[in-house]
Amino acid sequence: MKRTLSAILALLMLLGVACAAIGCSNPVEEQEDTVSTTAPAVAESDVEEVTTDSLYDSKGYLKDELDPTLNFNDEVVNIFAWEHTLPEFYVEEQSGNIVEDAVYTRNANTESRLGVKLEFTFAKGNSSAFKEFCKTVSNSIDSGEGAYDLIGCYLRSAGVLTLEHKLVDMLEVNHLDFEKPWWSSTLLDLNTINNRLYFISGDIASTLIYQMMFIVYNNDLGEEYNLTNPQEIALEGKWTQELLFQMAQGIYKDLDADGKKSEGDSYGLFSITHPLLDIFYMGADMSYVIPDKDGNLTLSDDVLSEKSFAIIDRLNALYQNSNDGFFIKSASASLYSEGNSLFYNVTGQHLSNNFRGSEVNYSILPAPKYDETQENYRTAVAFTHTMYCIPIDAKNTDKSGAVLECMSSEAYRNVTPALFETAFKYQYSKNPHDAELFEIIRDNVVFDISRPFFDSLGGDSTSPVRIWRMQIENGKNQLSSTGKTYRSRWISALKTISSELKEGN
Repeated sequence: MKRTLSAILALLMLLGVACAAIGCSNPVEEQEDTVSTTAPAVAESDVEEVTTDSLYDSKGYLKDELDPTLNFNDEVVNIFAWEHTLPEFYVEEQSGNIVEDAVYTRNANTESRLGVKLEFTFAKGNSSAFKEFCKTVSNSIDSGEGAYDLIGCYLRSAGVLTLEHKLVDMLEVNHLDFEKPWWSSTLLDLNTINNRLYFISGDIASTLIYQMMFIVYNNDLGEEYNLTNPQEIALEGKWTQELLFQMAQGIYKDLDADGKKSEGDSYGLFSITHPLLDIFYMGADMSYVIPDKDGNLTLSDDVLSEKSFAIIDRLNALYQNSNDGFFIKSASASLYSEGNSLFYNVTGQHLSNNFRGSEVNYSILPAPKYDETQENYRTAVAFTHTMYCIPIDAKNTDKSGAVLECMSSEAYRNVTPALFETAFKYQYSKNPHDAELFEIIRDNVVFDISRPFFDSLGGDSTSPVRIWRMQIENGKNQLSSTGKTYRSRWISALKTISSELKEGN
């Protein structure tokens, strides 16, 4: 029994954390909050002791291979981080909040193991402030100040700083071991371009879990309409866009009796803001940008494909041509907690903030497949997650690498178990299959290299990501003509990005 439990723990924690979707300033996109959770009791007898020379520690987590004699003699490590309220970077003291306490433990263990003192400097760095964040980093480097050893930044900042040649190639840094499970292998593969890697993430970033996109199903409303909970169908691999849209039909009610479709009514599918539309594009296993055989970035054929057009038509049919779907460009996510929709497309942060304390009896579902021929579910991650990088003027890249590896390893042992295994799979789960489906959602996270380089591809106005979303925002499928207008511009921008990345630092 003990051996089996230990093996299960090891297998669970070998799963890499994965995540991107906003491209523009939006209050819902940037909405953040802390999580208050309580750990379930685990009997000591349920955890098998493992010898110190094992690959695993006493809790079944894979050990790192940092030299145990490594000591930086109480040197300060300066970390410049973007400001948000999710528990990821720094916690002053333990408080009983399981996630925050895990972050505190991660930092304390890193300081103790390496003989360093972590000092954090914060600055606004979200979609409305990331350019100023990048300017602060650039000014520090250009002035010779050498102020920072590590950077934890919003996704778009990582792309900007990379193209400004302000970041170290992490593949040349000692102590970093990207074969370990605390680094996202999918992000590693995606971000390594021409054998260079300038930013990475994984268990060290709790925002990767908070920003996963998935579907919330309202069980009570489903029972009112005599619908079968689709979780069993999802576990069979048959949860598709067509099924979601079929189930969402016939749900509309004019609850506020104002004689028109409005926020106060009942819907089949309720969607807030354009970034969450990425759940349907990326959930259909589609890309915007891919590398060619030579490692250069190219525009994916998916962008202007019949499949892309068909998804827009499906969404517009629901949102624009019927009353059963409701899409609004800006609204308070507090509307989620009113339980007036059968389905909602959300992030983990929305679930934490708006559903877990509400009266809604919900179930969890992955993003629907395009159709049953699609092999796996795919999970998009909102743009609002953290990438970690090392500035080119870091005084000691060996120290920076060791600290980054140690923090990631300690997050894998402490933060991810608290946040994902305890909070999401245990406390945020209301129905028997929720935990299993959360595992599927996390295991199938996908990314797209168009996201860190979003601004070089046209940003909020003309990037392929934004142009695709606009077709649904505006209720018109003009992607064929609009996309052809910008296609040459996107291809040219990708050639420039590839050229800059080849040059390196």
